[in-house]
Amino acid sequence: MPILALIFLVTGFWLRLIVFLLFAQPAFAQWSEPPVSAIPDTVIQGGWLFDGFSDERHANPGILIRAGKIAALGVNPEDFSPATTRVIVLDSAETILPGMFDLHAHYNLDLVDEGRVEEVVHNGVLFLANGVTATWSAGEYYPERVIAQRDRIDAGEAIGPRLFASGPYFGAFRCEYSVKVAADECIGWPNDITEAEIRQEVDVWQQAGVVSIKIKQATPEEMRILIDQAHQNRMTVASHLANYNVEYDVDLRAAILMGLDRVEHQLTLGSGGERSAELPEIIELMLEHKVYYDANLQMYGGINQRRAYPDDLLWADEAQYFTVYSQELLSERGDPPPESDAKEFAQRERELRLLYEAGGRDLLVVGTDEPVYTLLLPGFAYHRELWAMHHAGLPNAVVLQAATLNGARALGVDDRLGSIEVGKQADLVVVRGNPLQNIKDTRHVNRVFKAGFEYDPQALLKSARGKIGPNGPDDHADWVLHYRALRGDDLPQE
Repeated sequence: MPILALIFLVTGFWLRLIVFLLFAQPAFAQWSEPPVSAIPDTVIQGGWLFDGFSDERHANPGILIRAGKIAALGVNPEDFSPATTRVIVLDSAETILPGMFDLHAHYNLDLVDEGRVEEVVHNGVLFLANGVTATWSAGEYYPERVIAQRDRIDAGEAIGPRLFASGPYFGAFRCEYSVKVAADECIGWPNDITEAEIRQEVDVWQQAGVVSIKIKQATPEEMRILIDQAHQNRMTVASHLANYNVEYDVDLRAAILMGLDRVEHQLTLGSGGERSAELPEIIELMLEHKVYYDANLQMYGGINQRRAYPDDLLWADEAQYFTVYSQELLSERGDPPPESDAKEFAQRERELRLLYEAGGRDLLVVGTDEPVYTLLLPGFAYHRELWAMHHAGLPNAVVLQAATLNGARALGVDDRLGSIEVGKQADLVVVRGNPLQNIKDTRHVNRVFKAGFEYDPQALLKSARGKIGPNGPDDHADWVLHYRALRGDDLPQE
């Protein structure tokens, strides 16, 4: 038997990943693009500019892109030779934005009713077509698929956003919905997991190029160790804290004091009243410790919101990007029950608004949390989330800052991304309209630049049509979730 096959049979998942890392291409940071020598100097002239941190847009002073970066602002195209410089002239109805970040960008799809699995290729194309130039995947079931696609994108061999991988879930949610609380047994995260195993898991994924991990359904002690080891590795940590009994696996106060960097979904367990009484204290702690908040409104209120505001939230034929067979499966399934009722969702909107009003503008980030169970896709859901944040009462400039500069700050990459400033990577989105007046204008994407390389959104969309999902009943293998064991002794028997 070949040695690699033997290793894969007798070892746990973390050792299998080490083998993957040893024999795969090295995992680099997210800054490689098509060779910059192939991209001519570009000047973008005309239109309007939102820089990522201002409250207004301004007349575009002229942007020079050179070697994938913003080389200068305030340039005149006439100062450059047309033989060596490409000039793009925008009209007065166009606005330039920094490339947008999705910090809860699930690539998971449940298409055959056998769990969630990653589809990174065409989902990534759809994110990019929608102006999302960077994603963090917020928990993965097949992380090797995400890492492999990330490396292909970074090598210029595939098209997609900057793909900040999260690695697998850290906690019992590695076994998806077969567990409800942290105390439930999971083959991928056993109840007797040791401190050494936890620290080793973090180290392995850091070596794979993961910059931020996701904790879901871990115990307080497990979370303490995870946060400590992640921070030692200069990684950030996000967490979904509530379990499926609507209780905390780890109390939010405790998680903040442990050093949690980002919290998802909600700041209290209640729908107002006694179970939400600690909100002022929680907001004060988040401000003091600079904890980012990813509210995911479009997911948690999505079904009811789409029914109430169809003209605002359903503008594209998203079904066309699935295979015909997948369209049939999802149409038969229909919508799942709403994630929250009207009262609970109103509390989620209130928590987001009160954090902003208390001074938390810089702590708000945008995340879609759209694992696919329906004929809707996360690249389009991004714009539903921007609308939902606006609808919750946030000014449009605040929503756009959350989508751009705050996302970069939360991942620790704001020295290179997130705003339109000299020296930063030229990740830019040109939209038709003024999203500072109408947030829905972000969905009218005319041009997308990533590290100075321009993509045609319509060509991207066309390339993904009919590609997502199995093609028929005999094509289910890649769409079935198999839980991964942490230890060799726990591996399922063949």
